[in-house]
Amino acid sequence: MNIAKTLVLTSLALGASVFINVGCANAGDATPSWSGAYIGANLGYGWDSGKVGLSPSTDVPELQDFLDDIIASGSFPSAISPSAQGVIGGGQAGYNWQLPSGWVVGIEADLQASGISGSKSEARFPEFFDTTSTSVEKKIDWFGTLRGRAGYLVDPQWLVYATGGLAFGETSLSYSEVDVTAGCIPDATICGDHTASGTHAGWAVGAGVETMLAPNWSVKAEYLYVDLGKRAFTAATNTPIDFNVSAKYHEQTARIGLNYHFD
Repeated sequence: MNIAKTLVLTSLALGASVFINVGCANAGDATPSWSGAYIGANLGYGWDSGKVGLSPSTDVPELQDFLDDIIASGSFPSAISPSAQGVIGGGQAGYNWQLPSGWVVGIEADLQASGISGSKSEARFPEFFDTTSTSVEKKIDWFGTLRGRAGYLVDPQWLVYATGGLAFGETSLSYSEVDVTAGCIPDATICGDHTASGTHAGWAVGAGVETMLAPNWSVKAEYLYVDLGKRAFTAATNTPIDFNVSAKYHEQTARIGLNYHFD
């Protein structure tokens, strides 16, 4: 666990502790109303332990035996895990309906700036072929969600809820291959690089707890799993050998948020 992740998760834990203490102190206050519109901001951390898959191929039949040999020698990794992670932050807005039964239902939209990224290089030293270095980088530049929420008031001031719905965001995937032994020689050694980015749609699901701190103000702690689908491309090299590169974007996030509720 790196220092940034440790600091953010520690802040989340300390913040949650403060919110619990404040919420308990407010337990004797007038019963709040959860119905109506709200707007707020949030800060958290996201991480993704998924791998980037790598598979060399060729359209030239005469090269297939050669490619099979260098694959068998272990010249290239079949997958690399860049361990993407980083700070996230943004804003949210929504609307709640408080039901007489103690249930609260609503809808919420949020938009997040994302520092979730990770890169890794792996060198291979096969016995009968050149040393190679393979590098990958995986990033999420931003993402957002549009979700339904349904929760139960375990106390007039405490709401426990589940949430789920649409997710969308911009993802990026990069790949690079270098022949370390001989360098990049056209039609002789295998070198290449490629980057693909764009917006993807997916889904999100999670759960959280929210408490009223004071009239019109609430704070929440939330876990959200965000699936932004898969990105894949075929990267050409300076030889007739290409690399099929793919990665899934399955992000886990933990965040705290502060909301202002309109009367």
